[in-house]
Amino acid sequence: MGIIDFRMRPLYGGYQAMEKNGTVDRFLSGLNCEKTASMKEKSLKLLVKEMDEAGVELAVVPGRQSKGTFISNEELFEIGRAYPGRFEIFPLYTPENPEESLKEIRTYIDTEGIKGVSIEPGFGNSLLFDDEAYEPLYQLLEEQEMILMATFSGSITPVLDPSLPGRFQKIAKNHPGMKAVAGHGGWPWVREMVCAAFFAENIYLAPDLYSVNCPGWQDWRDAAAGLARDKILFGSSYPLCSVSRAVENVKEWGLFPEDERKIFRENGAGLLGLK
Repeated sequence: MGIIDFRMRPLYGGYQAMEKNGTVDRFLSGLNCEKTASMKEKSLKLLVKEMDEAGVELAVVPGRQSKGTFISNEELFEIGRAYPGRFEIFPLYTPENPEESLKEIRTYIDTEGIKGVSIEPGFGNSLLFDDEAYEPLYQLLEEQEMILMATFSGSITPVLDPSLPGRFQKIAKNHPGMKAVAGHGGWPWVREMVCAAFFAENIYLAPDLYSVNCPGWQDWRDAAAGLARDKILFGSSYPLCSVSRAVENVKEWGLFPEDERKIFRENGAGLLGLK
């Protein structure tokens, strides 16, 4: 059984803007990571090949609809249909149109069998996690016992806001039936988020690229070996980091085999209802 990558954005459709606007090059440079063939050619076929070579069986693909990068939910599902069983699509909920967006999400539950939904506070809006516009979605996810994938790093507000970990903790506490995943792990508030995940049964952390050559990466390693071994999910955040480099990064942590298995597969498989 292969690795589960809990955060990936294939360079397809609207996501190709990430390469065109320089976002990919900026992060690859910061992480000292080389651009792969799939990034250069924006090729799904080559990406799947790179996943195979790195031992990644399945990748979760969240949405984004902001000024710089806009991919429709339908384009996300085109990725999944192109390679059945390789991509788990988490469509984006847009709080600007809550009724219409919630209706769309309900449709995807029935027609696509989705297991989670993504949100991006601060991208294309000025909202935070605990804004009332997200409440209808949280209620639905709790009713369905589904996964929330929230983009969460220091970039989601115009200036760094130290209240963000508490706000994320609040929505998880208020909706215990919802599985709340912090994409990017809530970096740079690494220790605060590890604490939140340790004490909340339904909070999970996907530090992805921010565990690669970033300040605080040692805390992710220590958490994976201890307090948060059951709560950390592997993620590459491709195309901002190559799949192979992300896998190598976790292997370099020197975890016990049983803890490495949790990070690479077991924690994610448990959330997704896989064996």
